[in-house]
Amino acid sequence: MISSGKTGADFWMYLVNVLQFRLVQILHTPCYLVLSLIFLIAIIGPWFVGDPLALSAGPRLTSPSFNSPFGTDQYGMDILARVVNGARIDLFAGLSAASLAAAIGMPLGAFAAYRGGVWDQVMLRTSESFQAFPVLILAMGAIAALGSSMLNMILVISLVNVPVYIRLTRSAVLPLIDKDFVLAAKCAGLTDWKILRRHILPNVAPVIIAQFSVNCAWAIQILAALSFVGLGVKLPIPEWGAMVRGGSDYILYGQWWVSVFPGLAILLTVLTLNQVADRLGQRGS
Repeated sequence: MISSGKTGADFWMYLVNVLQFRLVQILHTPCYLVLSLIFLIAIIGPWFVGDPLALSAGPRLTSPSFNSPFGTDQYGMDILARVVNGARIDLFAGLSAASLAAAIGMPLGAFAAYRGGVWDQVMLRTSESFQAFPVLILAMGAIAALGSSMLNMILVISLVNVPVYIRLTRSAVLPLIDKDFVLAAKCAGLTDWKILRRHILPNVAPVIIAQFSVNCAWAIQILAALSFVGLGVKLPIPEWGAMVRGGSDYILYGQWWVSVFPGLAILLTVLTLNQVADRLGQRGS
């Protein structure tokens, strides 16, 4: 029996424990609690706040009040309903883009480190070349060429983040290549894929999961930035970045709430995801 300390089953168990969070950890760690509330609002909140596209028969750009806690926008739509429904869009896009980036970059980085040679150099130089350009500039160029559908934005955001996973996984796997449990697995005749899946990847899971949380935050920021500059989601779809852009013209006239509340939603979500990443990194270290 070959043991690396963490087997393939342990890897999936670790993922379950980290991503689902234990109730005690949630209650005692503010960032976990806040993130759980954000996801809860995104899942069930739209059932309670009404239609985000419903137009009000009353005056538009009304300030926050008891009946409309976040006020209404330039179309008479309730901003609270739009912010809550926007959580679904932004979190879905962030999770999807980060998941796809990890699914592509993690195997490439691990295999590059494990095999070495030409494959390793090609992966390393390619990822370095992409990282030489600002991520947002690459995303803007790709979206301008491909179009601003949600699918295109998720694909583009994920692809521009793949080099991060390639380099991170490669650097995490390299110190494990010459470990005794890896050499023993090779002597036992296990295939390269089984060695990576059963013995190496479980040992780098904490680093990857922490980076996944960071990438979710990056994806939400990039999506919001693309929408803000007019290349992403367009109004009246309730996406946070598009809402900030839509209300930016009214800030100077005193209608600050149109942009401020979706902007605060972006800020809170991104900061919370980064705090969760720090906690996960400390737990894995």
